[in-house]
Amino acid sequence: MGRDKPQLRRIVMTEKPVADNVLGQFARQQHDWFERVRKGSLDPEEVSRAVQAIIDRGTLPTEMTIAGRTYEIVDFLREEDNGSVVGNTMVARAKELNANLGQDDAQYLLDHQEEIPEALRGKVVFVFPDGRNPDYPGGVAYVLWGGDRWVRRWYWLDGDFFGRYRLLRRK
Repeated sequence: MGRDKPQLRRIVMTEKPVADNVLGQFARQQHDWFERVRKGSLDPEEVSRAVQAIIDRGTLPTEMTIAGRTYEIVDFLREEDNGSVVGNTMVARAKELNANLGQDDAQYLLDHQEEIPEALRGKVVFVFPDGRNPDYPGGVAYVLWGGDRWVRRWYWLDGDFFGRYRLLRRK
């Protein structure tokens, strides 16, 4: 009985190599950011949030299907926003983007939270601009990962909404 030879697989890297001069320029910029954080002229939390937002942009799902409902995950921030907008701007953009969902959808997510992709845990906060707190109409509903499950909370519209916050639009 002869033994089959093991099959060798070829691994192909799909990343594009970056030129040395580009890497050098990036390293100098990174060092400058580090020095500015060290000296206190840049907020380290803000820098971390901005970098994480860039990393997440290409890796997080852009849609999800929850118990038969398909939602598109929508970013409402624009480049000129410098990472955040106040609540009223977020609500206006939600309306423009047809992503002005309310309490019913927030509750639907909570009722079927086991179907929310794990990749979104701790990375995304779902905002429901039309989901107003009956006791405090100046606050909107949001759903975030609470460490062991998704939970609903309320956030004031006069606060800032950062890159982690996302809207949902039904498809």
